[in-house]
Amino acid sequence: MPYEYRDHTGEAWLVAWGATREEAFAEGAKALFDLMVDVQSVEPREAVEIALQAESLDKLFFEWLNALIVHKDARGLVFSKFDVSIQRNNGVYELKAKAWGEPLDVEKHGSKVDVKAATYSGLKCEETPEGWRVECVVDI
Repeated sequence: MPYEYRDHTGEAWLVAWGATREEAFAEGAKALFDLMVDVQSVEPREAVEIALQAESLDKLFFEWLNALIVHKDARGLVFSKFDVSIQRNNGVYELKAKAWGEPLDVEKHGSKVDVKAATYSGLKCEETPEGWRVECVVDI
């Protein structure tokens, strides 16, 4: 499984893996939406482009999750497919991504918990011998 959840009182702690940091960010995003809905039922009908910058990969992951939550809250979209590109330029990490999904339909997608925001708690993005791992506690 490319992601899992760990116990955390009153919140959710997501952990995701990938062969590359881009894949780990995409799996982290999928884990985020799987907390909220049945992500397998979300069809990639509508694309959203996201561009972000941060001084560290940890903060970039935090910003990535929160940008997705903003699109969910502001546009009523849930996502299931992600294409992420990360570059480092002049000491700054830059993320360019596309997220595909569709408007939330509770009958089709189900409803689990509402994620309000990513937090700095447990925030981590690191290379391991198996690839990359990202972690973040999200406020539910």
